Amino acid sequence: MINFKDDYDKIDHEYIYKHKTNGTYAVSLNLYDKIYNKRIKKRKANFKTIKEAQNFIAKERVKFNEQDMPQPKKTELFKEVFASYIKECELKVREGNLAESTVEGKKTIFKNQILPKLGNVKIAEITDEHIRKFHSDLMSMTCSREKEKRLANQTLIKIHKQLSAFLNYCVRRRLITYNPAAVVKNFKKVKKKPEFLTYDEAMKLLSVVDNIRDLFIIQLLFFTGLRISELLGLSIDSIITTEKGTSLNITETYYNGKIRPFAKTDESMDDLYLDDITVGTYITFLEYRKTHNITSRYLFANNRGKCEVVGSRAIQDMIKKYIKRAGIEKNITPHKFRHSHAALLINMGKTLEDIKTRLRHKDIRTTSNEYGHMYEERKISLANDLTSLQNQIKEKQEKSETPSETPTDKRT
Repeated sequence: MINFKDDYDKIDHEYIYKHKTNGTYAVSLNLYDKIYNKRIKKRKANFKTIKEAQNFIAKERVKFNEQDMPQPKKTELFKEVFASYIKECELKVREGNLAESTVEGKKTIFKNQILPKLGNVKIAEITDEHIRKFHSDLMSMTCSREKEKRLANQTLIKIHKQLSAFLNYCVRRRLITYNPAAVVKNFKKVKKKPEFLTYDEAMKLLSVVDNIRDLFIIQLLFFTGLRISELLGLSIDSIITTEKGTSLNITETYYNGKIRPFAKTDESMDDLYLDDITVGTYITFLEYRKTHNITSRYLFANNRGKCEVVGSRAIQDMIKKYIKRAGIEKNITPHKFRHSHAALLINMGKTLEDIKTRLRHKDIRTTSNEYGHMYEERKISLANDLTSLQNQIKEKQEKSETPSETPTDKRT
């Protein structure tokens, strides 16, 4: 029995209490059950963090709020059940249990690829054959922006994952007995080495930039490994100078034409220190803003449109322009600067843990999966360097062991 009166203190977070001695957290939550027409008390203790307690509250609320939602039926079409699925996802967003960007990504994939092919199939009748036919259709689909390009392998895998997640929802709702997408299985992953800029290529790129704002953006991307969403969410308040140095404080991010008042993960909010060259460019950029009467609190303000900052597409087009001007024959996107930063750190001899910290990954497995192969290349390069060094030493030894020839006197 949890004794809230004697053992716990109320804190500023609603429904959450803190233990007086061991510092753990407990939840006391009252919810109204419309099915049984009575109020239910939910209590749970021993949460290590406030976040864990908040997640518990969110999950319990979702369960009860689902009672207000019309339940999908077996007789409905695929697209009608999908509408119910999205409403449930949006509810989880409001409860803080799902990222808004995740739901927007689901909507885009279903609208562009899945619903046009499967939308009018009755959900109860969907089979493995529907999924196989859909896979075949996917293989012939092209990108929405570049009509001549087929969908990338990574995109095919992502589409199948979203379809499978939806069909798992249908299984939970007892609309279908099994998930046919799990039977057909996902597309096989084709491993591709991430494309990136070397240090020399980055210097070549920076040498052709003729705009202080663009220079600052490219320096930030290459020398910090910032995500594009984090870059566009930077404000004047984001860059803080102390006796330790100048660092970025990431609390806002850009997504789908809007600024969101939160970072991607808790790890994303860790301090990210800038090098002196980038700090110098930042100071010059501030003077440029002052000269041109740019008063927006956001660093990369937008003078046109509804959004307060320039869009990610504008940044991508800007990078393409300078890449072409520098004569670099690589398809470099804003995110590939993140790969470039990781490659730079590896060549500097930094460890995987160093890179995880710098890129602010939540799990070191993410870092290892993305950049582990670069360490293999580094090992091969080091072995080749050692071979070259030993050959040089051997050559010197052979020269020192060779007896010097003394010229003989020629007598006439």
